Amino acid sequence: KVISNIEDITLELYKDVTIGRNVIRLSESLQRKIDERRTEFLDYVKKHRNNHLYGITTRQHVGAKKVLDDDSLKEFGSRLPAYGASLGEKLPDRLVRGIIIARLADYINGTSGIRSKTVMNMLKMLDKDTLPKVAARGNGEPGDIIVLGALFQDEFSGQLEIGEGMALINGSPVASAALADVVVQYEQYISKMEDVFSLAALAIHAPLQHFDSRLADIWNDPFISATLANIRENLTGIDHEQMNYQAPVSFRSAPRVFGWFRRMIDQAQNLALLGLRNSSNNPAFVDADSEHESNGILSNGGYHHPYSAPMIDALIRSVADVSQILISVNNRVVEMPNGLLELEPEPEVSTLYHVAAGWGEEVRSLTLPSLISLANGGQTDTGTSDLLAWRKASEATEGLEAILSVLAITSSHLITRKNEKVTARLESIYKEIMERFPLDTTHTDFNDAIKSVQCYLFK
Repeated sequence: KVISNIEDITLELYKDVTIGRNVIRLSESLQRKIDERRTEFLDYVKKHRNNHLYGITTRQHVGAKKVLDDDSLKEFGSRLPAYGASLGEKLPDRLVRGIIIARLADYINGTSGIRSKTVMNMLKMLDKDTLPKVAARGNGEPGDIIVLGALFQDEFSGQLEIGEGMALINGSPVASAALADVVVQYEQYISKMEDVFSLAALAIHAPLQHFDSRLADIWNDPFISATLANIRENLTGIDHEQMNYQAPVSFRSAPRVFGWFRRMIDQAQNLALLGLRNSSNNPAFVDADSEHESNGILSNGGYHHPYSAPMIDALIRSVADVSQILISVNNRVVEMPNGLLELEPEPEVSTLYHVAAGWGEEVRSLTLPSLISLANGGQTDTGTSDLLAWRKASEATEGLEAILSVLAITSSHLITRKNEKVTARLESIYKEIMERFPLDTTHTDFNDAIKSVQCYLFK
């Protein structure tokens, strides 16, 4: 994929590079644009050589108090600025690739003054089978310096020129990539949760009035309407009687809770795209007219991502609510009259509701907000928590997938125990689940059978 402008940075491109492992290149016109901006940057720095230009004519952090002499300027400009190194588990390769994509925004937008040669060398990292190991935890700085330092140190230190070190390690591209990664993970769950829920509604003979199209008119919410339409389509063609009284609350609340999840995904997609396209570097090179001649390079707070952690937290909260709804639905599939507890000879599959409940509590425990850190001091007196939010979001997906897998199994087994048919829309998912977890599966085979169902649902 060849990119020519910031509009070429999309979530589809992000998925192609992070999951599909495709590579990207700069168009010749974009290379020229970047190098022209580099010339403007150098001219400005030369003109203001004796000014405190953060991380350019000075070092970063406390070193910003002193303008560098010529020898120090050359040495500092050739390498990455100092950064802390963390410990523990490493970020997955897909997220590291995403960070490289997110790092492009400042270069395309012209706010970094970096050379096109350096940008292209960065993109060549995507060609490699393995990328540098980057710590996933202990990143408590304001911004992304620890991660970016570890990512780019071996590739670039000693190969840079004035201003490029800060252009590589300052800003918030890690936070942008974290939000985009969560969006890519979470958006697949919309249709899955609605399809599995539809199996459960079919299994207990839930009244179709709970999903009537007229509810969409009175609720007047496009996301809830989309959920109702999908469930209604899934249940079209039912050939058995519905229960003659209302289903439990969880079945009636589900469309609204799922609709909220759809809305959260939509908002997250918009903010993720905004983050991938926005400049975030500190300092930022901006156009300096005669009125702002002395402020053409601005020290700023671009390293603090305003959307990432709050939006990820909102998604985790939504997953927790969805999980509780699904657990309640699963309990009804098991415990209602003529439910699985009554119909299976041994309470093996029905007692999977304990497993779902356990995973649900794990998801609930992840909803503590990822607030701005107050642990730092001095010049860097606050820290950001985007990777903390990302890690919790990744753990929440494990719980949601486990709960959905259990509900898919119990619902399909109840339908089979009743010797009933499924609708045409649900036939494929039902057959696949029963093939992977057939009736009378023994405990010794449970782990492999559940994992097989999970792999089918979440390929």
